[in-house]
Amino acid sequence: MKRLSRLVLLLAASSLATSGCSFFTGPDEGRFGDLQINIRFAGATNSGEAAKNGMLASPQALDRLVVIVFEYSFQDTRDKGGLERELLRREFRLDTERQLQTVIQVPLENPAISCFRVVVRAFEGTLLLYSGEDPNVCFDEENRRTQADILLDPEAFRLDSLAPTINPRVFTLNGQVRDTTVTRVEIVMADSVMMTLPVLGSFFSNPVMLFGDNALIKVSAYSGAVFRGETSRQVTFTGQKSDILVALTWDQPLDLNLEIQNPLQQIVSAVAPGDSVGGRLILPDGDGYGPEVYEWRVNSILQRGQFAVGVARQRVDLGRPASGRVYILLGERQNLPIRRSVPFIFGPQDLQLLLDSILIQ
Repeated sequence: MKRLSRLVLLLAASSLATSGCSFFTGPDEGRFGDLQINIRFAGATNSGEAAKNGMLASPQALDRLVVIVFEYSFQDTRDKGGLERELLRREFRLDTERQLQTVIQVPLENPAISCFRVVVRAFEGTLLLYSGEDPNVCFDEENRRTQADILLDPEAFRLDSLAPTINPRVFTLNGQVRDTTVTRVEIVMADSVMMTLPVLGSFFSNPVMLFGDNALIKVSAYSGAVFRGETSRQVTFTGQKSDILVALTWDQPLDLNLEIQNPLQQIVSAVAPGDSVGGRLILPDGDGYGPEVYEWRVNSILQRGQFAVGVARQRVDLGRPASGRVYILLGERQNLPIRRSVPFIFGPQDLQLLLDSILIQ
């Protein structure tokens, strides 16, 4: 995933004003202000260098930005319904590095009142994918320079929260769909574990897992096969690290079960969620899609051996389509993560599949 740097638009002095075209009275030719617009995409963290950069997994989807400056009056508008009009509109193409630096002209026609609302919209062709605004950008008489800080969110949906649970590795992702044509969202966890959720109604919610020091949770929305926007959140994992993590995701609303057999031939599953050597099912899922997560770390009782990884389903689900992936994540404690994924498909009469093995030496 590529990191899209903060887009900086430098809006500086030159003339666009004409007499009688503003709510601000007494235009003064030659009066302009320098407006710096700082833009980042939803998903950047709130501190450090990451706060200066936007997170956008598919920057190649965007090909242009539109900047709109609205002016409005501070007069009492309770009986007038508010006064605002579009003052400037400029369109810019993104360069090959997905960045933009340019200069446009913003007139300041009243030395006492010069406030604006600045809107930025990002497009792929004619498709609006992201938008954001700074509703109150003001210049003063002495300093004709100010800035607007604009966060661009997907137009089709928003992430409301990543809420922690009692397990520091598991968060609950909550989102709201604003485009009624969105049919599904794709969630990528731990930089590799992917799952797809159908969208029913205006909201979606699902557990997500973390892996490593800083986990990136990425969410994309689709209308059928049409991409409708993407955002992400960075989360710090503060819990105890593991030597083995296995995650199961699937594509149907039915009950699949992750099964892990440890070197002592003990099986961890939804029926027996823990063994005698510290292996446990930390996130079961009984109604579809996952993730279902198994965790184990080296201990004094068992320090090496062969683990078997399988998936089972209920007899009541025989004949129903069932496919998905098992993701195996190793080396978290050594900060040398190893990731692999194994796809599977249940045949009409399959109840159990043995998919892979893990050797700890």
